Amino acid sequence: MRALLIGARGPGRELLRRLSDVWDVVLIDTDPTALQAAEGLRDFVSVVGDGSSQVVLKRAGLDNAAAVVAASFDDDRNLEALRIAREAGVLRTVAIAHDPTRIDDYRELGVPVVSADTLAARSAEVLIEPRRVISTTFAEGKAEALEFRIAPDAPVRGKRIQELHAGSWVIAAVLRGGELIIPKGPTRLEVGDRVTVVGAAAEFPRIVEVFTSGESRFPLNFGRKVGVVLDSADDFDLAVGEAIDLVRNTPAEGLVVLHRDPETVAGAGERDVLAALLEELKSRTDGLEMSARPVAGSLEDALVALPTAESIGMIVTTLEPGTSLWARRRIANKMKRYGAPGVPVLLARGRHPYASVLVPARRTVAGDSAARAAIDIARTSSASLVGVSVVAPAFASGQQAVDDARESTEWLREEAAVHSVQVRRRVRRGNPVRVIVDLAGAVSLLVISLPARGITTLRPDVAGHLLGRVGASVLLVPRNSA
Repeated sequence: MRALLIGARGPGRELLRRLSDVWDVVLIDTDPTALQAAEGLRDFVSVVGDGSSQVVLKRAGLDNAAAVVAASFDDDRNLEALRIAREAGVLRTVAIAHDPTRIDDYRELGVPVVSADTLAARSAEVLIEPRRVISTTFAEGKAEALEFRIAPDAPVRGKRIQELHAGSWVIAAVLRGGELIIPKGPTRLEVGDRVTVVGAAAEFPRIVEVFTSGESRFPLNFGRKVGVVLDSADDFDLAVGEAIDLVRNTPAEGLVVLHRDPETVAGAGERDVLAALLEELKSRTDGLEMSARPVAGSLEDALVALPTAESIGMIVTTLEPGTSLWARRRIANKMKRYGAPGVPVLLARGRHPYASVLVPARRTVAGDSAARAAIDIARTSSASLVGVSVVAPAFASGQQAVDDARESTEWLREEAAVHSVQVRRRVRRGNPVRVIVDLAGAVSLLVISLPARGITTLRPDVAGHLLGRVGASVLLVPRNSA
């Protein structure tokens, strides 16, 4: 994410030092010497110019900025820069007031404002950094206390405190569901915990990395392996090929391939074809943990039942799109069966390897599950990620709906940035099906929530309509509150 920081001295310099690597910082100052003096604190792009100039801000990348912090020693310059940033739609704007008597001017602009050099930098850092809540120093600045929110993809999630091998820092308190816990070695950290960490100020970067970085968990948060059916040579171009690609490019630990039992195949010719398919499977899965399993009965029944027998994090199948009544019935019936085990279902359409991934940005539990799966796949596949939030037409919704949509896409961008995944945000007015179908025409994979009530034939919801109209591969992710 890009952050424009105006002011290379005093609090601006301190904030530059403290911002995490999630941010691509552009430092703006009229004094080239001040910019040069900041070199070595961290990587940044320097722009010599007046931060209150729209031309300078545009040159610095205002159009793609996720945050603007005004920290120069000229409050008039700061105020004008922030006004321009807010008009440009930047959601995170923060001010560091040089003159405390000007704080009300910033507040009238609707911008969070702090003052006093080091305190200001620390407060602005909390306002801008994802997953960090509170930061303060003590012991004459040699120690620091920080509070973090444990996210679903945090590396420390689920770990006991005794497993963290802390040297110069300790976890002093855990706030969980309004209850204060004084942790001990066996205490496990859970999603949503607010954790207070106390440690040496010199260890600040290491502490931040441990508690705010993200690790790819999909599909391991549902199960260890991927299940798929091999029944013809065409399967290698669709379901089997895409399943292999996903296992190679995600943390999935193995592939389970179901095929017909040779003992039940009538005729030497068909048995020869099956043997050739299995040889090809071995060749294509070289280096992977793969289990090829014969099935005497229905392959589809066996695939649907697979997650109940072992740790399966995703099942892969094929489903041709279509909008006729017959096609809608076919889609609804298949998704009713495949959605029952409660694991993600990939409808493979031969779009691998993934170059781009599209996901709706929705601040719901189901939307969160889909978004995190999309982020993980984009990260491990080196694919681009597009986040879309659709707003009803202007006559049916006001500005608040647009603001909520922007916040949803901004949340997605912040969560993705933790994984070094850049998000192209799209906020559109109109019919959600039409908007998503239009955007999906340019992507490899669409990731959406698996409807809890299933997909109906006569009155399909958004997911049902999308499955019938989208030509890209579609991953349906069930709600996962873990």
